[in-house]
Amino acid sequence: MSQSRPTVSWLPVRLFSDVLVDKTMTVEEWLVRAADYGLEAVEMYAPFLQSNGRSNVDRVEHRLEGLNLKVSMVTCSPDLTHPDPVERRKELAAMERSIQNAAALGATAVRCTTGQAYADLGEEEGLTMVSDALVGLSEYAKPLGVKIALENHYCDRMCMELPDFAHKLTLWLKLYDRIKDTSVMVNLDASNPAMVGENALDLIPVVGAKMVSMHASDRKMGTYPHTAIGEGDVDYEGIFKKLAEIEYTGWISIEDGQPEGDAGFGRSLHYIRSLVERYWPE
Repeated sequence: MSQSRPTVSWLPVRLFSDVLVDKTMTVEEWLVRAADYGLEAVEMYAPFLQSNGRSNVDRVEHRLEGLNLKVSMVTCSPDLTHPDPVERRKELAAMERSIQNAAALGATAVRCTTGQAYADLGEEEGLTMVSDALVGLSEYAKPLGVKIALENHYCDRMCMELPDFAHKLTLWLKLYDRIKDTSVMVNLDASNPAMVGENALDLIPVVGAKMVSMHASDRKMGTYPHTAIGEGDVDYEGIFKKLAEIEYTGWISIEDGQPEGDAGFGRSLHYIRSLVERYWPE
């Protein structure tokens, strides 16, 4: 069944350490909170699907079903530019496992980043390395009903030391040009460009037709920390207007990294819901 407006999802970046490092919250407890917010879907950070080195996909799937929650996307940060070929193969194998997990959970896509901006990595070498990996992963995912969604990403500080290879839009667009005619899709991040003085609004006319998801977060121009959505410098009015014009009806996933806890998330969720209501009226 087709839908007439985007569906809001939740990626709880601010809770990553609670779940994975401090162990003060379980994935199941987070899912209950998502249901309490009245959300229809969540975005699953790939490490959430491992517990003590073993897969807990079945347990998570059971909890999702009990709470009537869908999974918009499994989000991954593979290091596709690692200089060691053996390590790159390990990254691709981990991605294949995440694709399998996404299929098991009924997720639309797997978010994929480009890898790290190693000092001795040339532009042409990096573009070839990453585009080949993305296309290969997309072909692997296709029979499982899962899409690979390339993101205009900056850095996953949970597992990376360096910024992404293609964190600037000029280079990311060169990469996009290599995959635009393939089955690789796009997860547009609304606030990552702001860190380097750029605007995600400029990307929508270029990538809109290949978008399966959008990460909604906010920040002040030129800075890394998130704010509650609508309280930073990202032009959400312009972004939502443009998305409505291209009749976008995919996922809008709140990338919740702001420092104000549940209060900040509540304001972000209210703001995004109000924009969806305004630009996609029933």
